[in-house]
Amino acid sequence: MSDARPFSHIAFCGTVTDCLPDAGFRALARQLSAAAQAGPSPSLVVALASELLGRDRLRLPNWVDTDTRYLVVLDVPEQAVLRLASMLRLHKPDQRLQVCRDPSVVKRLVIALKRPAPWEGILDAYVLKDSLVVVLGDMSVWKFPVGRLPKVRRFEPAVVSRFEIDSSGSYLHWPDPDVHMGPSQMLQAVDPMHLADVGIRRYEMENVSQALLDMRHDRQLKQTEIPGLSERHVRRLEREEIRLTVEAASKFARAFGLTLSGFLDELSERITIGNRDSARAGPA
Repeated sequence: MSDARPFSHIAFCGTVTDCLPDAGFRALARQLSAAAQAGPSPSLVVALASELLGRDRLRLPNWVDTDTRYLVVLDVPEQAVLRLASMLRLHKPDQRLQVCRDPSVVKRLVIALKRPAPWEGILDAYVLKDSLVVVLGDMSVWKFPVGRLPKVRRFEPAVVSRFEIDSSGSYLHWPDPDVHMGPSQMLQAVDPMHLADVGIRRYEMENVSQALLDMRHDRQLKQTEIPGLSERHVRRLEREEIRLTVEAASKFARAFGLTLSGFLDELSERITIGNRDSARAGPA
């Protein structure tokens, strides 16, 4: 899961920014709208349903295309959702359109997009049968089987849906049993690779690069002897030019004769020892 800016363009259309609590948040929304970037990322439109469907329909930005995502505050009857998909010409509305009754979703979106990793913010959540569906700050939609979520899986069915979304979108809170759960906890429960990604990203790039170099040298392997990774890729990792990913870590692990878990344990141990030695040495 990438920490990069998830959208090339963002537009808060019409009066949707009135959903924001104060002028400070509205200024942040303007900054996000102005910070366009080139690249393959999809774009995002945020709007009120009534202004998309009304007689004087909003004029959408000229960069809207077949990959544009829509976050719509639903201030009209639910039946109008079908009209939204048709009016916006969405061939796959389940992948591109998210609607929410709670206008605070706009505030949660702004906060998520200002985070270093937007996916760490929660925009919306609801229970569908035996799953908890969560929309994250990068507009990705995750379906978490309740039976695989620690703590939540022991709740009675009636309790599962009685949660609140933190005002900043940092976590879901079940008040009655007083349980909090954030995106990272939920992802770790259903996606083992995410746990590895969290472990890698918590370290500084410099420390990871040095540990990788030491681990390879200790095994007397050349940069060309990491199957699946080019010599240039290995060199860039060891020179702090690019970050280690879970995919690359898996290839190092195989080359070192370790499981991914074993590789991450050794990486963590080497970084910890390196930091401890640096602290003892003090300033140069």
